[in-house]
Amino acid sequence: MAQTEEIRRQQILLRRFRAMGLVAGLLPGGRAVVVTLPVAPEPFPTPQGPRSLHTIRFYTVGPDRIKCVAPVALFHLPLMRIVDCETAAQLEGRIRAAWGERMRALDRTRQWLEQLGVRPDAQAGAPQWGVPLGLEKEPVRAAAIEPNRLVLPSRGPLSGIGVSRWQDRIYEPSDNCHSAVDLELAATARLEALARAARRSPVRPVDASLPVPRAVRLMPALVVGPQLAADRALHEALRRRGFLVEAVRSLSDAVGAFRRRSFDVVLAQARLDRADGTELVPALRALPGILELPVALIDDRARESRRATAEAAGAAAYWAGPLDAAETAESLARLSRTDKRRFRRYERALSLSWPDCDTPGVTATIGRGGLFVRSSAKAPERTRYALHLPEAGTTLLIDAEPVYQLPDAAIGPNGFGLRFCTFATGAESTWIDYLAGLPSTPVANDLAVGDPSASDARRL
Repeated sequence: MAQTEEIRRQQILLRRFRAMGLVAGLLPGGRAVVVTLPVAPEPFPTPQGPRSLHTIRFYTVGPDRIKCVAPVALFHLPLMRIVDCETAAQLEGRIRAAWGERMRALDRTRQWLEQLGVRPDAQAGAPQWGVPLGLEKEPVRAAAIEPNRLVLPSRGPLSGIGVSRWQDRIYEPSDNCHSAVDLELAATARLEALARAARRSPVRPVDASLPVPRAVRLMPALVVGPQLAADRALHEALRRRGFLVEAVRSLSDAVGAFRRRSFDVVLAQARLDRADGTELVPALRALPGILELPVALIDDRARESRRATAEAAGAAAYWAGPLDAAETAESLARLSRTDKRRFRRYERALSLSWPDCDTPGVTATIGRGGLFVRSSAKAPERTRYALHLPEAGTTLLIDAEPVYQLPDAAIGPNGFGLRFCTFATGAESTWIDYLAGLPSTPVANDLAVGDPSASDARRL
């Protein structure tokens, strides 16, 4: 009952935020709301100088408080009560007031440090002062937020060592600290004492029964068109639904983006500056390795002739009317779950190795999104693979996860299918260039022989 009541309260908050005209959505489980708040052009004061913000993102905590999470500097603010805020302007005012109080505390802290002869550093992206501790081997700094209190760093003597209580990292210098040298010596002595105590403490065994969290694969999405590229609310709504967003303004930029990386889905304006959005569908299908990528076109109002053109071109969807960021993101998420194969597969035997493998596997088919590996070994969980390209004389490092396994196949080779998650820097464009140089004839059969998971295999 208590959990149901908590969810009900969050739903009430969700309606309140949307009534204020804000982009808001429930997090999975329904126990918190994430909100994007546009802010006025008046800059925020920071230790590095005034900074203008476009939006602030925050989460609800309980029925009456919020926690800012973006930009990262605002994450340092405490929880704020907002039960009496009835408009977006009042929410912004509450956040600006908390930020102003933090800046006044920083000003008092700077005066305290300068009286000791300390030259504090303005920490980029954080409303705090960096206090050098004078350690010779590496530049180690404590953080100062208010007078006579330091947050001790995890580097230096505590590098790789965890303290038993978070309060141990809060250090309040004694009255005997009268100079910068006194402060450095006292803080360093405290760090070394904590390190000695931690080494003497028995190490608690890890509870092996706890599940290891699985890394989440973000779906690359390309947004095309000047209006969509500038729509921050849309980008944020897409990110909340698991998309990794890249935005470009024109058809040529979209084609260029696919030469650098592969995207699971595309959202484009039906009318671009110098082209019709429907031209994007055949332009993308003509690229090496692309088969039937879902492309959604969005129009400011319904035009039946353009709808017919989009359908004839092979667009996966045509949406018309004023853009609602949350609704569009949800529709695109549903569209991305298609069972159709996005990328062509090519027969190619390449050596693939991974940590702890006794014998490297050999690929049977490859594509932009993944590959099938001939191997009797069990597919490991998401890990880093080394894919060897003999023609190019290089090895690509790719993080990938298994999507199906074919043990003891009655027909065809044993092995497993991998879906690419992330590439090492520069590796994805090298992979796309390699595929572009292969013979244009793809694999005739759309699925690996005996594949028990058609929908997963088609995504590769």
